[in-house]
Order: sequence, then structure tokens, then C-alpha cells
Amino acid sequence: MNSQLRKNLVFNTAGSLLFYVCQAAMNLLVTALAGAAANGLLATAMTIANVGLSFASYGMRTFQVSDEAGKYTDRTYLASRFVTVALAWAACMGFAFVNAYTSRQRWVIFLYTGYRLVESASDVWHGFLQKAERMDIVGISFGVRGVFTAGAVVGGLLLTHDLVITLAVLLALNLGYVVLVDVPLARRRADLGRTGGKSVPALLWECLPLAAYASLNTAVGSAPRYFCERILGEVMLSYFANVFLPVMMLQVAAVYLFVPFITTFSRLWNGKDRAGYFKALRMLGLCLAVLWAAGTAGVLVLGRWGLGFLYPSTPEILDYTGLLVPLVACAVCTVLVTVLCNLLTIARGMRCLILGNLAGLAAALAVSTPLIRAFGLWGAAFATLAGFGVQAACLLAGLLRAANAQFAARGPKINSFRGYTACTAGGVPPAFAGRENNSARRMQRIAVHRDKNQAQWS
Repeated sequence: MNSQLRKNLVFNTAGSLLFYVCQAAMNLLVTALAGAAANGLLATAMTIANVGLSFASYGMRTFQVSDEAGKYTDRTYLASRFVTVALAWAACMGFAFVNAYTSRQRWVIFLYTGYRLVESASDVWHGFLQKAERMDIVGISFGVRGVFTAGAVVGGLLLTHDLVITLAVLLALNLGYVVLVDVPLARRRADLGRTGGKSVPALLWECLPLAAYASLNTAVGSAPRYFCERILGEVMLSYFANVFLPVMMLQVAAVYLFVPFITTFSRLWNGKDRAGYFKALRMLGLCLAVLWAAGTAGVLVLGRWGLGFLYPSTPEILDYTGLLVPLVACAVCTVLVTVLCNLLTIARGMRCLILGNLAGLAAALAVSTPLIRAFGLWGAAFATLAGFGVQAACLLAGLLRAANAQFAARGPKINSFRGYTACTAGGVPPAFAGRENNSARRMQRIAVHRDKNQAQWS
């Protein structure tokens, strides 16, 4: 591993994790400094903004950094992002006005959605940096903006005691950093002067399946939260979001642990190594089972203490300690769905990706209202679990079907799964010295950024 690759890995991983932790801590900080009602307003905005962020990013980062032939110019990628961000922000606000939200709630939705869409706007610039092998700059950007996020929430609420003003400051700080730091650094490494290539509408049309899959995947987890707020109110949604916070750390960590093995799965797939591929799937299933067992045991033993430690100002949240058990299952299902989506992307099973995510969303929409009315917050957890469960089952069925077709065909084969694992450390089998190996390396390099919204459905 060369020094730049090591630097990229360290800075990008550390910076991204810091950003996610600080972003996730917003619920905890707002509850402590402004109360459960204010956090309920924020949780509602998060539910809406998460779907908007998925559409704005359009699932295009993977496509952008792997466009080595220059089918679309850097100017086209940049222009397309202006279009998707504007449409996403308008759609989120349209949704806010269709629903009977208060004026204050709409301001919270407007500002928080803007803050999240800064992430999407910066994503296209980070794509230019990634193609130049400067992921260390991307990691530093995430780390700094994570600190800005936590600092703005704490400082804003302590000084103004107003969530709307605090979110306005948060938006300004993050947008300012991207404009003043990220954009100049990325502009030096982008070829914005090149013309030609296909148009913005052509790019958006070609990436439409990716956008549909990303948006649907986010909506599966967001749908039960929307109905939770509509039926039970903002305060109850706040409790739900706060109970899920410690579980989400388990979820994000698990996704990051899986990412390095994408290269292994890609090489096993391209090498038509049926035995190695299914052995890797079984190992993955075993790891998820261990994760579920350890997480469940952990929340049963330490859950009540942990919630009391995190939320000393709202002791009533301890009444919902039991939610931790089904939420651990939801987190494990989220990891499973993320993994299956990655494996289907390797298999180029876009149709199955969309149909599987549609099935999960349909299930979540169908059961959310009756379950929430019958079981309250537990119903929201059960509806989330049902949506992810149906989604995972459909995706797994599609993957197994694609795998049977892939491995039924004849082609070069490497039988040593251990050999593939060694590949991730730098060794490359001779059979993959060409196009498949290059594709696998690209898949590993870009996977972290494709997963960041999927890992965080809160």
C-alpha cells in the first residue's frame, strides 16, 4: 500500500466517521439543550431530508468516478447536480406544504434539508477529488464539517435557544466551507474547460435507475417514521429517534467493516468462483448473526443504563428501553440490505435492485399505520423491520438467481477464497490482471461514498 493510498484510507475513514457521529449526535444535543419537542421537529425534518438527499445525489457518485472513458464531461456532472439539488429541495418543501405542518416546522424542514443538500452538492466536487486520488481532502472536509455541526448546534442553542436560528447557522457554516475550501481544491483537479460529450438530460436519464434505487432504499426506513410523527406526534418521534441513536453506531460500524470485502466479492463474481462466492456469503451471514446476537445481548444488559447516561434530562425515555431489541434487528437488517444492494450492483442487477426496494417500501407503507395504532412506538419498529425484511428477502432471491446464472456459465475460475482475501492486501491473481481487476479496484475505492446514506436511515 503506497503512502497516498494509506493517507486516503486513514483520513477518509476517520473524517467520515467523525462526520456521521457528530451528525447523529444532533438528536442527543437538541434533546438536552432544547427539549424533546424541539427534537421532534428536527426528527421530522430528518425523515423528509433523508429522502431528498438520496434523490439529489442521484446515485451518481459511483457512475461519475468510474466514467474513465469521459462519456460525460466534468461540466455535465456539475450541471446535473445543480438540477437534482434544486428539484430535491423543491420537492421536500412541496411535501412540507402538502402536509399540515406549522410555519415553524416548515422553517426547520427548509433549513435542515438545505444543510443535508450541501452534502449532495459537495459530493460532485468530491468525485473530482476522488478521481485524482485525493480522498484525504474529502475526509478532512467531512471531519471539519462534522465539528462545525456539533459546534453550531451546541453554540446556537446555548446562545439563542432557538432551533431555527441554530439550523440557519449550521447551514451557513457547512455551505461556506464547501464554497471556500472544497470547491477551489476540487476545481484544480477537474477539467471544467472540456466540452462535448453527452448532455445533462442524457446523464440524468442514464442514471435514473440508480436514483430510483437510492431514493426507494432510503424511503423504506423513513416511511414508518413519517407515520409515527403523523399518528403519535413529534415528541414520540423524538423518543424513537433518540432510542435508535446508540444502535445506529453499531449499524454504521458494521457497514464500514464490510466495505473492504467488496473487492473480494467482485473478484469472486468475475472469476465465476461459485464455491468461493457462496462460502463468502455464508461467512457474511454468520457475521450478521453474531452481530445480532451481540447487539441484542448488549442492549439487554446495558440498554437502560446507556439511555439514562445519554439522556439524563429526559428520564421518561427509559420507558422505551425495550425498543432497543427490535431496533437492533432493524439495524442488522439495514446492514444486510446494504450488503445485498452492493452485491447486486456488482452483478449489475439494477432491475432486481429497484423491484426489491419497491417491495420493501410497499410493505412498510402497508403495515405502518395499523402497527403504530396498535403498538405505538413498538409498532413503528415492527413496521421498519417488516419493510427491511421484505426488502432483504426480495434482494436475496434476486441475487441467488443472478448467481446461479453467473456461475452456470463457463469462464476463468480461481478456487481459493483465501487467495482472494489476500488480493485485498495487495496480491493480484494472474487471471485478474486485466479489466476485471481494474473494475474491482474501482469498486472498492468508491464503495464508502455509495453507502453513506444507506447506512444512516435515521
